[in-house]
Amino acid sequence: MTTTASEAAFTGEAPFFPAPRTCPFSAPPQHTAFREAGGLHKVTIWDGSTHWLATRHADIRAVLSSPSFSADVRNPDFPLVHSNQPEHEGGLFLRLDDPEHARLRQMLTKEFSVRRTQAMRENLLRITDELIDAMLAKGGPADFIRDFALPLPSRAICLILGVPYEDHDLFEWHANAGTDLDVSHEERARAQREAFAYYEALVERKRREPSDDMISRLLAHHTGPDGFAPEMMPVLVGILVGAGHETTANMLSLGTVALLVNPDQRDRLRAHPELAPSAAEEMLRYWSIVSTDPRRVALEDVEVGGQLVRRGEGVIVSLIAGNRDPRAFGADEGECPADTLDIARNARRHVAFGFGSHQCLGQNLARVEMQVAWPRLFERIPGLRLAIAQDELPFKKNSIVYGLNSLPVTW
Repeated sequence: MTTTASEAAFTGEAPFFPAPRTCPFSAPPQHTAFREAGGLHKVTIWDGSTHWLATRHADIRAVLSSPSFSADVRNPDFPLVHSNQPEHEGGLFLRLDDPEHARLRQMLTKEFSVRRTQAMRENLLRITDELIDAMLAKGGPADFIRDFALPLPSRAICLILGVPYEDHDLFEWHANAGTDLDVSHEERARAQREAFAYYEALVERKRREPSDDMISRLLAHHTGPDGFAPEMMPVLVGILVGAGHETTANMLSLGTVALLVNPDQRDRLRAHPELAPSAAEEMLRYWSIVSTDPRRVALEDVEVGGQLVRRGEGVIVSLIAGNRDPRAFGADEGECPADTLDIARNARRHVAFGFGSHQCLGQNLARVEMQVAWPRLFERIPGLRLAIAQDELPFKKNSIVYGLNSLPVTW
């Protein structure tokens, strides 16, 4: 096994995950340094355990697509995000390995297919217009997250699953408690208990009174010995609700900031709304809001990027470092550098949704939400601008999901 200089420098040092972005628009400097040094690097995380960090685009794809690595958080060597992750996520389909993961995932993919999510465009456009109408009626300044970026994906996922949107304050709080690393173990456990009780009651209500929604269809066709265990349904629904709004809300707000501080890109999108699909992919690449997850543990000795990873060793991937890798983006003649925002870039090979069989189930929905929101927003509020100085924006410092705590805007 080779040992790099960077490994020697960082092994045993204080934990640095989640690595803060000293510049909110850039990858954590440690991750960038590791990427340019090459290979995998040993890092220490919150519980004092050491694992490998993959930062290059090719290495990340290799780890996430290899059956030699496990996504099962119940593995005692898994590099956990927080202490009660096995209790909360152990046994869920997204934390299982293939073929069982693939078998269960297949039961959900139809609900988030390209065809079904594209069919939601009109509903999403209607919700977008309603939120813009409300912002304009109230007048600026407004908190863009509270008034637009959060309610758009929250209303969309409620529509798909059949969750009452009037309960959004409750399930949004549960989702935030699961991603905020400043939340104590006790508070996170309390939030998880409350969330389970809420979704357990909702699932039971859908069982008694089914309707045309995803929860009802899962209960009717995919619950039982050959599908999802009945006792896991409340947790599964909670995961789908949280993942269905938390990440997209952060992407919508961060992407809006990027367009406001890059007026040439904003004006280009306004003039050419057909660039919305490539703009969404570029924003996903540029921000990589989930920076140090997914994670894996080796099931056997395997070589990645010239580094031997032994059985039982964990690997953490830095999606933002991989998505800013100059070997993967900006290397072709005439292409903008990887650290530059270019809404016309062909960025579809990014790893913002992960890679391999475990990549994000709801990625098609997230794409459509962004493709609808930004062109409509700047069409209807062309004078949208920040209501505070750029360097005063309150970026999240200690969360699994990168984003903003608030986004004051006016027009």
